[in-house]
Amino acid sequence: MLTKQQLLEILTEQSENFKKKRLITRLVDIPTESTRIVIVSGIRRCGKSTLIRQIFQDSGDAIYLNFEDPRLIGFTVEDFIRLEQILTETGKSKLILDEVQNIDKWEIYARSANEKGIPLFITGSNASMLSRELGTHLTGRYRQIELFPFNYSEFLSYFNLEKNLESFEQFFKMGGFPEFYNENDPDYYRTLLKDIITRDIAVRRKISNENQLIRLAVHLLSNIGKEFSFNNISKSLEIKSVRTVIDYCDYLKESYLIELIPLFSFSIKKQQANAKKAYCTDTALATANSLSFSKDLGRKLENMVYNKIRQSSKEIFYFKSATTECDFLIKQQEKIKSAIQVCWEINSGNIDRELKGIKNAALETGATEVKIITFNQEDNIDGIPLIPAWQWL
Repeated sequence: MLTKQQLLEILTEQSENFKKKRLITRLVDIPTESTRIVIVSGIRRCGKSTLIRQIFQDSGDAIYLNFEDPRLIGFTVEDFIRLEQILTETGKSKLILDEVQNIDKWEIYARSANEKGIPLFITGSNASMLSRELGTHLTGRYRQIELFPFNYSEFLSYFNLEKNLESFEQFFKMGGFPEFYNENDPDYYRTLLKDIITRDIAVRRKISNENQLIRLAVHLLSNIGKEFSFNNISKSLEIKSVRTVIDYCDYLKESYLIELIPLFSFSIKKQQANAKKAYCTDTALATANSLSFSKDLGRKLENMVYNKIRQSSKEIFYFKSATTECDFLIKQQEKIKSAIQVCWEINSGNIDRELKGIKNAALETGATEVKIITFNQEDNIDGIPLIPAWQWL
């Protein structure tokens, strides 16, 4: 339990530290006057708390509390009452609770605050933990918004750069985590991965074999865009139970580290049974923590294209027939709308394969929009546009 004075001191210091941050406008719409609880979720260090605090900076109408502050280890659900008292005494109306899932039974307070009409804004780094508690106690009372690392447009805004090949090459190398821009430390992304595994998965899931989780994460990050089965991973990493592999992959997804996409099939059962492909939330994060992925420019570009698609769609598949493949199919309103092929460079050695793959995918699925994303080629071949990634992004 904390005193009101202790809370005030922590709130004041956290506020002063925030004023030192470099801020840019993120391309995300946050409903500031919602009557529902607003949840902003996403991978650790992608800028969730900065975004949501920035929105209320000018009005000064919100109190912000970051629950990863070690001084708040003794915070209990009863301490929220003192926080409300501070809210009233300071004449503010909104509460921003950062990484609130660290507090036991926080969802009970969230419901109480919502019933009192207190505008509540919450951030968190674990999709499942947030949705599970909210789904149990707050059905229909919340709106969840996902935030991703900086995209190319936000990267340009941060560094005040023009859209061109040179700036895209910088983004391709540096990734989308704003803290890395300031530190430029090669170990930043390795430390970030360790924090995600330890704090967002192992501690919360009470997993003692943390090294096994790290080995699985590094394996997936080293094989971005390649088909895999849970059974094969179980054998290759010597994880005794396939069920454990499935659970661990789910935990990595919940922490927003990776996404898994299925093979397209009109049968849901076949989608679930067939091999998956993994992609990382940020290409530079994957590169820094992989054993081989860093040298494969084509798969790095493929991962970056996936991340762009993922920001606007959750229903993404890969296509494979007996003789052809296509990287991405995008489903909208129960139909496959787009087919996208990613190729670093179209040349005489791969042009037939790449064109056949995307044409067959469109024919089999009914996709009406087709394109090939390249590193820096612009063309139109057989009615299929080739678009440089820096233009398309």
